[in-house]
Amino acid sequence: MPASAVPLPLVCEVISEEVPTISIRLEERTPTALRGVLIQDDKRLGIFMSSKPKQYRQTTWSFFTQDAANSGTALLFENDLVWNPHKRVPKPQDVNRVIFVGLDNALFFWRTEEFAPNRELLKAAAGFWTISAQCLGGRVLRG
Repeated sequence: MPASAVPLPLVCEVISEEVPTISIRLEERTPTALRGVLIQDDKRLGIFMSSKPKQYRQTTWSFFTQDAANSGTALLFENDLVWNPHKRVPKPQDVNRVIFVGLDNALFFWRTEEFAPNRELLKAAAGFWTISAQCLGGRVLRG
């Protein structure tokens, strides 16, 4: 772990709306992202990172295991309204849902012996995720 990673005062949890036993627990802040783990039924599947949304730049996700890595764009929503970096509403701190674009395909084609046969994981990866109130769209409330 790089020395620049700082533990968050509160864990930011992102829970699959499709499969609530699958979640992402973001536990550290790096200079460019929040870092944590993708979890299914208390089993850690790999490192997950989500960049902070900024004006004129979409949010990104990254997922790593010991032998591979992948990344993509994350679409943020406030309820059903998509966040757009070129519009004033919704504001990044008001988002409460996310879709990790391409995460399902990355998992399916990556480590087939572990991820491809896992239908619940692929269903979660392709759907909406609820962002906990502590997250504030990539910024975390101070404890």
